[in-house]
Amino acid sequence: MFKKTFLFITTLLVATSASTGYNGQDLFKGDVPITRFLDWFKNADHYVHLKGLIILDLIPAVFLIVQTVLFFKDKQKLKGWFALLSLLANGIGVVILVQYAYPIAAQMADWTPDTLPSNWISLKDDWIQYIGFYALLGILGLLLFLITFFVPANKNTALKPIHPFLNGLKNALLFILTFLSLMNVSGIYDLTFFPTLYKISGVTFIEMHRPVDLAMRSIGPIIFSIMLSLFVLLAILFYMEKSKIKSLLILVGILLLLGNTFVALKGNRPLNDLFLTWTPTTIPSNWSSLREEWLGYHLYRHIFNELQVFAILLIYFVTKSKSKTASV
Repeated sequence: MFKKTFLFITTLLVATSASTGYNGQDLFKGDVPITRFLDWFKNADHYVHLKGLIILDLIPAVFLIVQTVLFFKDKQKLKGWFALLSLLANGIGVVILVQYAYPIAAQMADWTPDTLPSNWISLKDDWIQYIGFYALLGILGLLLFLITFFVPANKNTALKPIHPFLNGLKNALLFILTFLSLMNVSGIYDLTFFPTLYKISGVTFIEMHRPVDLAMRSIGPIIFSIMLSLFVLLAILFYMEKSKIKSLLILVGILLLLGNTFVALKGNRPLNDLFLTWTPTTIPSNWSSLREEWLGYHLYRHIFNELQVFAILLIYFVTKSKSKTASV
């Protein structure tokens, strides 16, 4: 029981390493208004610079090291090697962050609109690029660790209750849904430990919000349709496999996805429509309370996301009634 609980917690912590804590740096590429960039950066860096390393890297690394040792101790060498590669990917990301991004961040922390270096745009974009590399390596670390759930515990492959093609499809769908769900697991972390969006000015907030909202209006329905289709198909495959508990967990995931979407449409969407009408000169006096209401709806959605992740991860810990197979 301890090992399963520890693996569950480690998975969640490794997923948080896919977050940089900054969230939004790509919106400031190129020749952007320096006052808005500095408003966002100085607030974000205040929370992320040291706290980010501890919460997003050091704590997950400790758990990942212990989990790697447990894999090798249990003679699950292949799982141990993938966990070790995950640790290595995250470690390289931290090296890039500390060696390349932090020195630039230290310079930018002293910038003011009147004391900018002539190459401030290239320096800023280099910093954004290094943060991007750090994020990609965190995602790679998550992918490598997630593979450990699909490595067979032994070489015995008993007969599968469904066709091998359907079994492979089931595992592929489960891998994709688990990965996509874990990518959002740091949402509550970001709002709690790195509350940058609560601190930036109204002008910076609406300028950051507008491009993201317009993009999500286009791709949001597509993402929802794909996710719902994958969930439904996976529930059917688990039912065909006679894994009723796993089917029920997927149905719980579907309900949580629908709950998340309901909050987005009824809570965030009306405020998004309102924010799009604002300009830097027409921001109302109660804008901060409206922003906090909007972020509150996001918090509810992150809770739905977390519960969805829990439901999906529990699938891996459901006791099999038959012989162990290579599939989940």
